[in-house]
Amino acid sequence: MSLNRGPVFARMLIEELGGLRDVFSIATELRLEVRWVASSGFEGALVRPTNIPVGLILVRDSIREPGRKAFTVAHEIGHFVIPGHDQADLCTARDIENWSDDAKELEREADEFAAELLMPKSVVQPMICSERPSLTLIERIAQATNASLSAAGRRYCDLTSERCAFVWSTRGVVSWSKCSAEFAHRLYKGTEILPGTFAFDCFKQQEVPRRPEPVDADLWLASERLIPGSKLYEDSRFLRWYESVVSLLWIDKHIEKYHEDDDALLKELDPSDFELSKKRWPGRK
Repeated sequence: MSLNRGPVFARMLIEELGGLRDVFSIATELRLEVRWVASSGFEGALVRPTNIPVGLILVRDSIREPGRKAFTVAHEIGHFVIPGHDQADLCTARDIENWSDDAKELEREADEFAAELLMPKSVVQPMICSERPSLTLIERIAQATNASLSAAGRRYCDLTSERCAFVWSTRGVVSWSKCSAEFAHRLYKGTEILPGTFAFDCFKQQEVPRRPEPVDADLWLASERLIPGSKLYEDSRFLRWYESVVSLLWIDKHIEKYHEDDDALLKELDPSDFELSKKRWPGRK
C-alpha cells in the first residue's frame, strides 16, 4: 500500500467540498457525528455500519491540545474516506501522529491524510517563504491551521527549501524525526540526546533560548564528513504534558568536508546532459 494515498485523498476531498478545511464541518458534510467520550483505552475511533455511508467519530475528551483534537478527528475521517481502511481498529495515542518507522501502515496513511487536510500546501507554503526557520514559525503554522505542533513541524519539513529537521525526543532519546529533502543527514531513532544541546537542557528543566541558536553540529549529527567545529542552529521546547522535547535543527552553512564524490555527482548532474524528456538520470542504468 502506498503511503502517498493519504495526501491524494485529502486533496480530492478538499476539492470536492469546495475548499472546506474545518475538520468538524467536513465531518458534518460526510455525515459523521463527532462525540467526546471518557476513555483511557483509545485516542480516537470510527464507528460505522457496514455498507452505509454514515458514522460516528469518538474522541477522548481529556486530550488537552486543541490541535491534537482536530488532528484526531481528521485522522478518523481518513479512515472513513480512504479505501481499504474498513478494518481500522481503535486508535491509541501511539497510533495517531506516530511518525516513527514502526507505525502501523493504515495509521500512518491516516496521519498523512490528516496532515494534508489540515495543512494544505497552498496555505502553509506562503507562511514559510519569507521567514527564517524556527519553532515560533512552526507554532504559528499550527495555530493558523488548527493543527498540532508535531504535525506542523513535520509539514514544515515537507515544504521548506531550508536544510532542516524536526525531532521529537522522549526520556532523553530520539523517538522520531522528519528531515527536509535538503537536510542530507540521518537522525536515528533511539539516539541519545547529548549534553551541550538545548534539548538536553530541556530534559533537565533548564532555561533555553526561545529562538534558534548555534550548537556543535556533531552533538546531533554522526558523520565523518563534518568539518571540525562546525555549527548548526537548534531551537528546542519542552512539552510538559508529553514529557517530551521537540527540536528544530537548521543547517544554514556548508558544514561538510569536500569529497571527491562531490565532483562526480556534479558531473553526473550536468544540466547540459539532462533533459526532462529523458527516461533516466545521467549515469543511471
